[in-house]
Amino acid sequence: MKTRFDRRNFIKISSAAGGSLILGMLLPTACKEPEAVATCSFQPHPILKIDNTGKITVYVARQEIGQGVNTSIPMIVAEELDADWKNIAVEIAAYGTMQPGDHDTGGSQSVLLDYEKLRKAGATAKAMLVNAAAAKWKTTATACATEASMVTNSNSKETIAYSELVCDAAKLAVPKDVTLKSPKNYTLIGKATKKSNIKDILTGKAIYGIDVKVPGMVYAVIERCPVLKGKLVKFDDSACKQVGGFIQCVTVASSAAPMHLHAGVAVIANNIWSALQARKVLKVEWDEGTENTDSTEALFTRFAAKSTGKPTYEVFKKGNAPAAQKAATNKIDVTYTAPFLAHGTMEPMNFIAAVTKDSCELWGGLQLPDWATNTIAEDLGIKKEKVKTNLTLMGGGFGRRLHFDYALEAARIAKQIDKPVKLIWDRTDDIRNDTYRPANLHRMQAAWDADGKLQAWQHHHVATSIAIMTDGPEAKNVPEMLGGASSDLWYDVPNVHTGYSHVDFNLQRGWVRAVEICVNTLPVECLIDEIATAQQKEPLAFRLSLLENRPAYETEITKFRQDPNRIANVLKLAAEKIGWSEPRKPNHFMGIAGHHFTFAKAYGAHAIEIELIAPKKFRIVRIVAAVDCGIVINPDGLKNQMEGGTVFALSQALMSEINVENNRVVEDSFFNYKIMHFNEMPPLEIHYVESQEDPGGIGEVGLPTVAPALCNALAAAGSRPRTLPIKKEGFEWV
Repeated sequence: MKTRFDRRNFIKISSAAGGSLILGMLLPTACKEPEAVATCSFQPHPILKIDNTGKITVYVARQEIGQGVNTSIPMIVAEELDADWKNIAVEIAAYGTMQPGDHDTGGSQSVLLDYEKLRKAGATAKAMLVNAAAAKWKTTATACATEASMVTNSNSKETIAYSELVCDAAKLAVPKDVTLKSPKNYTLIGKATKKSNIKDILTGKAIYGIDVKVPGMVYAVIERCPVLKGKLVKFDDSACKQVGGFIQCVTVASSAAPMHLHAGVAVIANNIWSALQARKVLKVEWDEGTENTDSTEALFTRFAAKSTGKPTYEVFKKGNAPAAQKAATNKIDVTYTAPFLAHGTMEPMNFIAAVTKDSCELWGGLQLPDWATNTIAEDLGIKKEKVKTNLTLMGGGFGRRLHFDYALEAARIAKQIDKPVKLIWDRTDDIRNDTYRPANLHRMQAAWDADGKLQAWQHHHVATSIAIMTDGPEAKNVPEMLGGASSDLWYDVPNVHTGYSHVDFNLQRGWVRAVEICVNTLPVECLIDEIATAQQKEPLAFRLSLLENRPAYETEITKFRQDPNRIANVLKLAAEKIGWSEPRKPNHFMGIAGHHFTFAKAYGAHAIEIELIAPKKFRIVRIVAAVDCGIVINPDGLKNQMEGGTVFALSQALMSEINVENNRVVEDSFFNYKIMHFNEMPPLEIHYVESQEDPGGIGEVGLPTVAPALCNALAAAGSRPRTLPIKKEGFEWV
């Protein structure tokens, strides 16, 4: 097929003499392997550079957080380029070398947003190499074929390597039109490929933010006010001065939206151990203010009271659900709750900043570097053009590094000293000062007629809003309703009413992997199961009756295309692979759940088999996940993401929770903020639908249906949990 692009978005590089644009990873050069020297190169697009040594460099703008973009993105380029995969080198695209937003990473958007652009970049370079070969052979481009970084003359059978064509290709005009491959002709896309940096990760050579050092750097940790919005009264660092390596203490002011910082005292030393030891003997007096007596227990009481009234924000209305509910004789009215959740990244927050009177340089991991860089520049009173941001690998994100409070803290500390400062959070800092997924409660009501046909569906979501946290009380788009709580409810119901209510709570909040889609899918997929049970209908068949043969449609509010049949297909695939229709062993029960991850254009399902050992005591026999995300770029990456998402979500279902007393987070480590251990993980299978649809995202699709599938399995065994984590209702697993 033919595609067109704006030539202004491309950069033509003629040769090394003409000045090859070098985009690289801004880390110490000592970390890089020696390379053969190129005498000429060309770069028909900012993300792709080819030189005459045979090296093909793909500059990845999206941030590598463990999700594998440093592999999937180069695979797309290499596919259209017909490059030999072993010739591909991957580097982080230097911040500022791409268009605004190109470095931003979140929402499972990287492949989805960049797929066409990446294909065009590879195809453009290939076209120029082919034209150079055709000119050399005095033939036409159509008489040339490409494979494994080679061009073959179809008539004479001569071959020539890309590396030998680089100097000539660099002199050619960038073509206006390029031909993209048909997906049926892909040879690399769809092939399981190991992460490009897996060896470096396994051998400790990968350089994460926490590993970076810059000349003259000192270290800092912060003693923070335990309550958000508190203020520093005074501090005494006389005992700190007795700790070897201690340098000084400086204050860190609190701040409001968009980045809520706790007031703090930064302890600076010439090594991290000295900084930590000095913090232990620092004496601080705080003014905690008036918002220091609340608790999560009291919050859920307020949630429950709020849920019985009219939602503050009406989100979606179809027909007249309240009237249909009132008129019906068959109805259900239940409540589901879930707690605050932390991110718990393996690499805790860290950042380096160096600030002078009129400039600033930053080093670290940021999922939204544009937002961070612009805000820090404004906070420091420096022109954003004078802020240089160096992006690094991240040891996990899960949405935590969408916020940049840790980077702002580092910048504020560095402004007060004349050296680069590296701020490091320890695990307690990380758990107790996170940007937590909001606690939430859902009042769910439904009604059906004598024939079992659903007539009404009402969903009142009560929570502590993220938007009000980041944008203030006048925030727009406050409701967090994707995941079946908006016009994207995937079941066919004639009368629907959904709404959202915010309840204030003095605790920082933010986006956690799978965001509101994970939050809302739980009550949707549990309620549909409860309705099937009430009607004595088989849960999978009941779902399929509300999904199959419905045409795809555009959701009214979010404008996403939704295909109920694709949800039905992943449900059927999960059911098939777990043996849903086969005879079950005594005391073995199964649950299932499906969803549409709207903004990632992907569909997922989980089926879970449990064995009931005693009332509310069980073991998980196995988990089967099914996904349809269109064309799969890298099946190995898909498997990694679905496995990781399932583990993350299973932790949330079974054990993870953040509790607050007197506006202080109780949990302080992985000893009490529980996550799954290797020996606790049940057998897990991942399956995907073969598809020619455009690729969607995969990073978050594996989370939303884990908890409802487990809750539905437990309900089939005789006890339905409606509170996460399920241990709060007395469930025990072995």
